[in-house]
Formats: sequence, C-alpha cells, structure tokens
Amino acid sequence: MKQFSSFLEKHSYYGTLVARVGIAAVFLWFGIDKFVHVENWVGWVPGWMQALIPISMVSFMYVQGAIEALCGVLLFVGYQVRFASGLAVVTLLGIEFAMVGTGQTEMMLRDAGLLAASLSLFFTGSYCLSVDCYLCEGVATKPGKR
Repeated sequence: MKQFSSFLEKHSYYGTLVARVGIAAVFLWFGIDKFVHVENWVGWVPGWMQALIPISMVSFMYVQGAIEALCGVLLFVGYQVRFASGLAVVTLLGIEFAMVGTGQTEMMLRDAGLLAASLSLFFTGSYCLSVDCYLCEGVATKPGKR
C-alpha cells in the first residue's frame, strides 16, 4: 500500500492534465457540433434568453460554438489554460443560468461538475505536458515548485 501511495504522490500533478484534456474533449465536441448541427442547438435556448440576444439564434450558436471550440483547443494543448478555463467557467455559468427552471436537473448537475472542474483548472493552471509550461522558462512542471 505504501508503494501505491508513493506512486500517487509522485505523479499527483497528472491530475491537472487529466482534467484539462477531459474538459477540452467536452468543449471541442460540443463546440464543433454547434457548427455541424446548429439547428439542434437553437431549441435549447429558452425563449426569455432568446429575447435578450440581439443576433439570430443561428448566429448566436455559431459564436457559442466558436467560443467552446476555442476553449477546447486551448485546454487540449495547454496554452493559456487559466484564460481558457475562465472562459469555460463563464460559458458554463451562462448555461446553468439558462437552465434554471427548465426541469433539466440531470443536465444542470452534469454541467455543474464541468463547472467545478473548470474552476479548479482556473485556480491551478496546468503543470503537466502543456504549452504554457514549455513557454515559461524556469517554471517547474509540478505544483508548489514555482
């Protein structure tokens, strides 16, 4: 058991990599899907929110898809991780706000988990296998060793 604990301690910084790539996959998938199946996404925007958006819903979905795809790409390669995860947090807060009162509790809970993971990345940044790490000379790849 001690060997396992030692292994986990030695490799604990991979947690940010796993979170970063997992969140990136979700944002890339849904961001690209908004371009491929835009008509499927328009219906998810509640009427009260559609009234507040000054552009067509199709244009809004393209903008939203571009933002999500950008977050996904930046998180996947680990470039500007805090910016990308902050953008993900704002996006997910908007999605959560839009779903209040819709009865979509399961999806809200799922998105709350993504929100928490994105917020965690926002606070920690990325230390492992990221462009950010390689661009910053003298920055260690493990948490707590800056």
